[in-house]
Amino acid sequence: MVGVLVLACVSVAIGAPPEERFAEAQEAFESARKKLEDPAHDAIEVRRAFYESATKFAALASEGIASSNLYVNTGNAYHFAGDEPRALLWYLRAARLANTPETRAGVATLRRLCKTDLPTPEKASIGRALMFWHYDLGRRTKQVLLLATYPLGCVLTVISLFASRPAIWRRLGIALMLVGGVIGVSDLVTALAPPEPWALVLEQTRGYAGDGESYSPVVETIVPGQEVKVIETRKEWIQIELPSGTRCWIRAALCEVIWPEWQTRRHARTSQS
Repeated sequence: MVGVLVLACVSVAIGAPPEERFAEAQEAFESARKKLEDPAHDAIEVRRAFYESATKFAALASEGIASSNLYVNTGNAYHFAGDEPRALLWYLRAARLANTPETRAGVATLRRLCKTDLPTPEKASIGRALMFWHYDLGRRTKQVLLLATYPLGCVLTVISLFASRPAIWRRLGIALMLVGGVIGVSDLVTALAPPEPWALVLEQTRGYAGDGESYSPVVETIVPGQEVKVIETRKEWIQIELPSGTRCWIRAALCEVIWPEWQTRRHARTSQS
């Protein structure tokens, strides 16, 4: 899994400029790779170096830089640091911004490494099949289609004013503008849609019948990297639903929401860089 190291051009109000901080994170990543290539490398030191790079990338993302490439870089750094659950977390975030072959392959690989139960796939429906362009296309693909169809439709509509057969050009232009408009609305809905309430377990834990360890265990072992649906949150505890359908409570500190609020705020304004 190799991510392209690209920084989104989004500024943050505090600290050093994002370009400078990204360069530091990238430098830490490259330094760790050089250590890894050394046949006599210290495995613990290499992992520590990759983890340092991962935390630098993650800090940039948490302050508002929404970029699928940045998320992939963070996931790669955690992967080389040996922290597969956090690597999966960041690849899942990258896949939400850009559903590309690279992010899909990364998610599939990390799920295998974590050896977790896969989330139950959504049931197929005629409506979803007919609206595949809304559900399955990434935001960048939609934006490219919008920029390709709507302006072209406008041009063809103008050409129809001077063409010998204006009806053909006008109809084609209007059709392209309608396609572009529908795709644009789909992209806007995707940007503003509330995130699915999913989280990822980062540490091995038990699942309890209630919000406290005084309750009986319902699930003896929940492995790190397990994707779970969030049902309810109470202070330091969170109720989750496993892919099997079993519901239980775990400590909130042991998992992380896949799409937290700071990403939701930026996702409405920022797409893949």
